[in-house]
Amino acid sequence: MFIFFSLLLVACDGDPELDVDEFTSADETAVDLENGSEAEDALASSNFEASDCPFELPNGYDIECGYLTVPENRTLAGSPDIQLVVAIVYAPDSEAAANNAPVIYLAGGPGGSALDDFAADPEEWRYPFLQTRDLILLDQRGTGYSEPTLDCPEFDSADEDESPDELCYERLVAEGIDLAAYNTRENAADVAALREALGIAEWDLLGISYGTRLALEVMRNHPEGVRSVVLDSPFPPNADTPVDEVYSVTDALAELYADCAQDAYCQETYPDLEAVFLETVQRLNEDETAEIFGDDLVFALSDAFSDTDLIPLIPYVIYEVANDNFDALMEIATEDGYSRLVYQAQGADVSDSEGMFNAVICYDEYVDGDYERVESAVVGTIPVELEGALLQTTFDLTQLCAYWNPMESVDNTAVFSAIPTLILSGQYDVATPPRWALLTAETLDNAYLFEFPGAGHSLISSVECAVSIITDFLDDPEQQPASECLDDREWPVFE
Repeated sequence: MFIFFSLLLVACDGDPELDVDEFTSADETAVDLENGSEAEDALASSNFEASDCPFELPNGYDIECGYLTVPENRTLAGSPDIQLVVAIVYAPDSEAAANNAPVIYLAGGPGGSALDDFAADPEEWRYPFLQTRDLILLDQRGTGYSEPTLDCPEFDSADEDESPDELCYERLVAEGIDLAAYNTRENAADVAALREALGIAEWDLLGISYGTRLALEVMRNHPEGVRSVVLDSPFPPNADTPVDEVYSVTDALAELYADCAQDAYCQETYPDLEAVFLETVQRLNEDETAEIFGDDLVFALSDAFSDTDLIPLIPYVIYEVANDNFDALMEIATEDGYSRLVYQAQGADVSDSEGMFNAVICYDEYVDGDYERVESAVVGTIPVELEGALLQTTFDLTQLCAYWNPMESVDNTAVFSAIPTLILSGQYDVATPPRWALLTAETLDNAYLFEFPGAGHSLISSVECAVSIITDFLDDPEQQPASECLDDREWPVFE
């Protein structure tokens, strides 16, 4: 599905500040593969070579591309090489950029493409802090334009009675791909190898969602050269992900009920919101003639909570669906919908790699038997009307991970670090809930944490105040960033 671009430099606009012709390096660190004591952490030989950019170059940007060659599995002697595609977006103010550390963007998912995130809407990336800093985009192993890809076109081609996950798994294994090598530990080693290959003395990490998990792993195992870190919607390794993903939805609902009750307009227009919602879910689940299941309403609200712009509409939609106006669900429909289980591929779309999602989540998070553990933990602590919907993802992922890259000896302990870190969290985020931001901050000695009222997932893309705080933080990570803009944020604003 992806085109492999070979090895010629294309200069897109003007003279680069970073000389990609010189971006080759080899770490000569010896790795004892027999005893494995250094194998997982040492960086094997790697090099960066320039190539054409794999996307249409936008006007007004100076961009150069290439790929990083790394071992697929650093713990195995003779492991084949893989290629990770990289784009360098040069700052408009080249003089200032020469004095500032570049920013590397670590995309979410897992399975998201950093290059596609940029190419899909380049204008969105004209953040103030990128006017004076070069931006480095890395398509992580298994994602985007990197080779091999763990994308699963089977989601488009599978018959109704076939499992696209199983078909994709069988194909990837038959192709000789070592799925156990597609995990956060190897990802973090790739990031460190890229910094060395590019000859960068220090840089700032910008992670969003799963990208924060990757950034934390870099902080743990490869802190060299990391000047500061921005964690937007953090996903810490020490979270109990299967359990917390259930409570993230009930926590967001509790916030919604409370905010609606204290807002005069919402309280008058949508009284007894919790009771109406739960009664509607139960009624629709029991009515075989209903157009939707009650669980479908739960899933729709869970998706909508991650989109800051849609949250004010949720009470209205609950009431409309309670009155059998199911068309109202389109008011909170998201383009893809948030799901930790499945990304729907669209033809040659490289934005999300389903196989990489499965590989990372199964390796890092889920093990056989998780469903029984989670069910035991949450049943009786959440409304019975929501149990079926909120346990469904855990059940499905437990089944999936029984064969797809089950977790083995993963370090899911907290990350301790003194690297200056900015943590941003949305009040209603169900993908990476606010409790995870607090958990992340507990073991970071030099962290600044800000929660944004009324906000969902990925603050940088939806909240102007978040961009302002990031800009101030990157200017001086050793000082608490200015956050007065939070005082001007109005919430609630229900519709």
